[in-house]
Amino acid sequence: MTMTNRILNLIALIVLFATITVPVFAQENGDVITPADEESHPTLFSVKLSSGYGIGRARQIYGFNGSDAVYWSTGQGVKMDMAFDVPLLPVEMINSDGEEYGPEKIPYVGLELELGTGYHISTGGTTVDGSSIGSTVTKRLSTYIPITLGLNARASFGPGLPSVYIGAGGGIHIKAIYEDNISYSYSSETITRTYDPPLPFELYGALGIEVPLMYSPDDGNSALDLFGQVRLTEATNYIYQYTQTSSSGSSTVVKLLGNTQAASNIAFSLGIKINIY
Repeated sequence: MTMTNRILNLIALIVLFATITVPVFAQENGDVITPADEESHPTLFSVKLSSGYGIGRARQIYGFNGSDAVYWSTGQGVKMDMAFDVPLLPVEMINSDGEEYGPEKIPYVGLELELGTGYHISTGGTTVDGSSIGSTVTKRLSTYIPITLGLNARASFGPGLPSVYIGAGGGIHIKAIYEDNISYSYSSETITRTYDPPLPFELYGALGIEVPLMYSPDDGNSALDLFGQVRLTEATNYIYQYTQTSSSGSSTVVKLLGNTQAASNIAFSLGIKINIY
């Protein structure tokens, strides 16, 4: 046997030995490598917390403040919101840039159901009416708790990168209270008119972006996201009566034939999204 053949046989024995012993050693030491496409961790549900501010005007004119027309402004003001997102259509995105073990499958949500609520405070809509004896100032305030249900369609730019979504839905307002606080320049008496309409409702459309803050390559998911959202809302009320209470202690219920109020507002919100997976 020549020296060359001996060297070739030795190399073959070394390769054979390595092929047999390396997997056995890895198994004994718990270092078995699982392909990345078997380690995807899809989102089970998410919790969103946000705050923002809405601006907008309605089509009904309340009156005037000097020469400026004043419209119904419900929806214009501070908004604090919370939502639960449940995935309806999980999608696995293929990351072809996987370096160690080939392409990776990264889970993200393509379509989700969103149940939302919050606490909204709307201020504004002050009117000033003048007369021969003085002026009457009416300041309006409304608070309500929305209960909404909608769908969000999402698209991701890649693993660990931002994603965008569009959404649409609707709902009702519970505990909706609208007040007119009236004062007079010629009297110390004040009057409060309280409207309690039966379940005002709304329709909305939303556009948002989410940025992962705690992305884990091993999980292919992020436990915490930062998101920003723009939301356009159309709200409608039906007013049938109000209670008028004066500072002197008298109270009366005033019946109305029915007054429909419709308003649009656009709100800008910033918040965090907690993903459970």
